[in-house]
Amino acid sequence: MAEKYNLKGEEKILFRLRSLYSSFGYRTYKMSRFEEYDLYARNKDFLVSTNIITFNDTDGKLMALKPDVTLSIVRSVKEQPGSVSRICYGENVYRVSNSSGTFREIMQAGLECIGDVGLLELCEVVSLAQRSLKEIPGQSILTVSHLGIVESLLDRIPESLRAEAVTDLASRNVSTLESLCAANPDYSEALSRIAALAMIGGTTQEVLSKLEAMDVDKKSLSELRAIVDVLGPKGVRIDFSILDGMKYYNGIVFRGYVQGVPVPVISGGQYDKLMKRMKKNCKAIGFAVYLDSLERLVQEVADLDVDVVVKYSDKDDMGKVLATAQRLRDGGKTVVALKNVPDSLRYGQLVEAGGEDNA
Repeated sequence: MAEKYNLKGEEKILFRLRSLYSSFGYRTYKMSRFEEYDLYARNKDFLVSTNIITFNDTDGKLMALKPDVTLSIVRSVKEQPGSVSRICYGENVYRVSNSSGTFREIMQAGLECIGDVGLLELCEVVSLAQRSLKEIPGQSILTVSHLGIVESLLDRIPESLRAEAVTDLASRNVSTLESLCAANPDYSEALSRIAALAMIGGTTQEVLSKLEAMDVDKKSLSELRAIVDVLGPKGVRIDFSILDGMKYYNGIVFRGYVQGVPVPVISGGQYDKLMKRMKKNCKAIGFAVYLDSLERLVQEVADLDVDVVVKYSDKDDMGKVLATAQRLRDGGKTVVALKNVPDSLRYGQLVEAGGEDNA
């Protein structure tokens, strides 16, 4: 279907993602280019970039070009007990780009599942994140974690040790965690398990077996196991260093990586804590696809401007020329009819209007 449109690079990916999400019943969300700045100021920890472009409206109210879509969706969604809202988007956001380091208008796609979210919805959303990665050229991997497992261990140590333990786990600094364990013998058991999380590795099933032996939170482990089983063994890794955004995220969190891109191209998870902060009495899970991170990957220098050129002359029957071009379009190709073909035009096939058998 996407081949019928003359789309380039990230636009092609966005088109395919929209088609994927709509096939699962996600409805498209449209929003204004700007929101009240206060929405972002109160939730800066949730944003990818805290640099926000602001301006004063005609009534003096401070506004912001939107750096994020999720916050706007959460604020606008209506709570309906017992139901789930499935929302997807393909929007431009305005923030500092990963690739250029400057403010840019960035194309971003994603989805949110909000409401009475249960295990089925968790599996569906993480599975869609995995499928989204497969729409991007190159090898990819989805890393998955469960903050419930991490938080259950953090709850066993005093507040004064938690920030350092989280920092060390996020950086996989095992030696520092072991030193922290030695310096705090009263909490050595919990700290040693946190250190074990930093070192844990192997196939997903091997990691799940190790977690079972560590006696971690059983409910969290059960959810993680169910999701990993849905994702399958290939292109998935369990990684407990995914810890940013713990003020807002809970439960399942994940990141998606593509070979050749040094930063995550997908980021998401459960954000029930954000829902509570925004006074919403429901659950939520979602993710964003950062298309600006893919710029170098999807640059298609050799890509065609058009699939087929139908070359005609003034002697040809114009009705037949148009019919030939339309027949090729109906076959899923992009087509242009020209009397003279510029040297700069990149095309895949040349069809002489007078020789329709070549089409």
